[in-house]
Amino acid sequence: MKPEAFYFKLKRNPRPVVVDFWAPWCGPCRVVKPILEKLAKEYEGKVDLWQINADENQELLQELKIYGIPTLVVFRNGEEILRHVGAKPAPTLAGMFETLAKGGTPSPLSARDRVLRVALALLVAVLAWVSYDKHWLLLTISAVLLFSAVYDRCPLWKAVTGYIKKNWQAGKSA
Repeated sequence: MKPEAFYFKLKRNPRPVVVDFWAPWCGPCRVVKPILEKLAKEYEGKVDLWQINADENQELLQELKIYGIPTLVVFRNGEEILRHVGAKPAPTLAGMFETLAKGGTPSPLSARDRVLRVALALLVAVLAWVSYDKHWLLLTISAVLLFSAVYDRCPLWKAVTGYIKKNWQAGKSA
């Protein structure tokens, strides 16, 4: 599929679209494929699944900057809202489809990943705090870890990144 045809079809689609970039020789792709197809049937009419063979659509992969497979790219109203690279477990994929069907935006992090990042941030902060001279580098690392667990829910982060994306798109089209 040519990039122009892909974008044309995408902009005309009224539902969220999960695009699965896969290849027949890819083991993880073969594991994820039946899960995605089951979810597509379950959420038919609410969320669309497009499966695109990476080997046959190199130009589209270059346009979307897809460097590994399987890659799932989620679009709403023609705009990319989420990207997952690599195989994801069935509960993560089911949660993504459920959130999309309800009109929400799926989180790039699972609850487990979020909890692990918060726990690691707290552990690093405690280590920094009990150290002899309060290692500011460790406290900074702890803050970055903590932010990485919640950034997608931060309204300030969304505003700043939205502004950057908007201006980046305007600069590319000029």
